Amino acid sequence: MNRNINCQQLKGLLFTKALLALVLAAPGVAVAAGSGTATLDDIKNTNYPIPAGAYYVAPDGKDTNTGNSPNSPMSVAKAVQSAPAGSTIVFRGGTYRNVETDITKKLTLQAYPHEKPMLKGSIEVTGWVADGSTWRKDGWNYAFAPNVGSEYIDPNYPMAGYRDMTFIDGVSLKQVASKAAVVPGTFYVDYANKQLHIGDNPAGKTVEATALEEAFDIVKTRTFDPSNTVVRGLGFAHYAENGIGLLKTSDVTLENNTFVWNGIRGVHFQYLATDATVRGNIFSYNGMHGIRGTWAHNMLLEDNTLSYNGIERFSKTWSAAGIKVIFSDGVVWRRNLVESNFGTGMWLDASSTNATVVNNTVRSNESMGVFFELSHKAIIANNVIHHNHVGVMIADSSRARVYNNTMSMNRYQIIAKDSRRKNTDPKEIAAGITWVTHSNVFKNNILSNATGSSLLQASDCSTFQSSASMIADIDYNAYYDTSSSKDLIKWSLGRSNCSLNYSSLSAFKSATGFEQHGLFGGNSATNPFFVDETNGDYRLKQGSPAIGGGQALPADIAAAIGVQSGRAVNLGALQSRVVLAQ
Repeated sequence: MNRNINCQQLKGLLFTKALLALVLAAPGVAVAAGSGTATLDDIKNTNYPIPAGAYYVAPDGKDTNTGNSPNSPMSVAKAVQSAPAGSTIVFRGGTYRNVETDITKKLTLQAYPHEKPMLKGSIEVTGWVADGSTWRKDGWNYAFAPNVGSEYIDPNYPMAGYRDMTFIDGVSLKQVASKAAVVPGTFYVDYANKQLHIGDNPAGKTVEATALEEAFDIVKTRTFDPSNTVVRGLGFAHYAENGIGLLKTSDVTLENNTFVWNGIRGVHFQYLATDATVRGNIFSYNGMHGIRGTWAHNMLLEDNTLSYNGIERFSKTWSAAGIKVIFSDGVVWRRNLVESNFGTGMWLDASSTNATVVNNTVRSNESMGVFFELSHKAIIANNVIHHNHVGVMIADSSRARVYNNTMSMNRYQIIAKDSRRKNTDPKEIAAGITWVTHSNVFKNNILSNATGSSLLQASDCSTFQSSASMIADIDYNAYYDTSSSKDLIKWSLGRSNCSLNYSSLSAFKSATGFEQHGLFGGNSATNPFFVDETNGDYRLKQGSPAIGGGQALPADIAAAIGVQSGRAVNLGALQSRVVLAQ
């Protein structure tokens, strides 16, 4: 399959801004920016066994040490250089500075048992000079100017692309564009005069500022192959670009690491970094993404936390997300907590195929909870998705099967959209990746209390596709809203009526033939499905009409979420258990 982006495809991708601007024009979900720290306590407590022959490193490790015992640790760079392929390098606890190295052979990098190594791309800054009402550091030789296109930048946050970062006692400062704009809580980097300016008195405080781009670059070349490398139990913070970057490598495992406050991403899976396992990590407060991937085929993402990413406020309509992949086949994302990201939570884009997104909790993200865009074939099932701007959005995509999700208090629960973007790659088109919205299926979901104008939207006044052509089957879903004045479903009959509103499920059934087994829970003040929706208890209450109300699952969807096929199931996310009688 041709994975080069041609001019027509790029024009299609750029249309994203216009499409999403319409969806996000209404007030969205408020996510508190707050302040955050990257401390040793953020790193997970791990206890990995240490094999014989391991190399040891420490923050004060010396190149002259042997590295063969905890009492004679090397520097990280020396150990990576010295250790033969297949070796284990054990990191003692503490804060590491000046770690920026390529991994070009198979290694296991892990924390010493119950210790918490934090690798920081910043240095401690001293030697400040009072400068009027601000403070100045002269001889500042670090500059991280923007390296992304203008499409990534939200005009309301023009400094997002600048990757410099400064922290006082672990709390991040806001970067400003001039010395005159410096006030308490902000900083400015004067690239021309090599000066760093802050607005807070640094006396008696620890000031850290970014000095390095990336901790580890795991790269396969004709000569070197780091495939099957493992990184576990480490922390990565304050790097201008990424904590870890991967390129053309395979079968890398990232486990129980912490990626916080990196300038652009926690981890970047670049060109053909495939078959990765990303398990049990924390990705928080990274500038644009927690994770970004291109051709990241067969990525397994499980049991991670992705929260408050996009903190630099890059464009939500172009890229900001907890995780975003493009041109990626066969990814499996399951059992993750994805919350409060300043953009989309989980984003599959640009000819991604055969995705599985199951058993996740996706909540309080500013844009979409789960976004399937310009892509083909996905299972989106058994997720609890609440308090996002859009719960699930299917845009210019085909054969997404959206089953047994609990969607609550999103502004819009489900949106299916088509646009003028069309794929021009003949090989992708032959594989079904047309960038046309069609043959999608929505079943067994609970759509409860949308805060916008309707619970499900499949209206299309862009290409005038009918909703029936975008959605092959919609049935066995349950709808509930406390407001009787709200439309349940927005529908399209094509050019004759591209935005038709149905205020009752019975009217929708009669007019379209869809949702013949659909369930309307009424407009009463008491939610008929959940134990306590207001306080986030999405278990099905005793006597809920959602119990046993779902259609039996296809075998592949049942296997993906871990239940038996061929049996009637409850509506909504099956991980939201039915409350048992006392």
